[in-house]
Amino acid sequence: MKMPSQQQLEAIDHIHDKFWSDYGANYLRTAVVGLNRVHEHSDLVRTALVETLPQYAKSRVAAAWACLSLELKDQIGLLQEIHLNAKWIPLKWSCEQVLKQMSQP
Repeated sequence: MKMPSQQQLEAIDHIHDKFWSDYGANYLRTAVVGLNRVHEHSDLVRTALVETLPQYAKSRVAAAWACLSLELKDQIGLLQEIHLNAKWIPLKWSCEQVLKQMSQP
């Protein structure tokens, strides 16, 4: 989290290249991208948000919050859809909270 920017990018790339399908690594990577506002990897957030396999549900929660911190307004439609259709309450609630905060001026 406190690495210099270039090292963060390299670490995120390494994790993505080596462990991209591991759902734990996917969650951590998505969370770090959002928490550190790593705009260069917003594509990873978008990818995590659309993943529907159950083991990636936590990654989707992290991706929803990353949409807020990265100001990914192009994902509002998907966040609304997830909020309406998600069965897992933490994901549903996260999307609802993110949408509320994104709609504030």
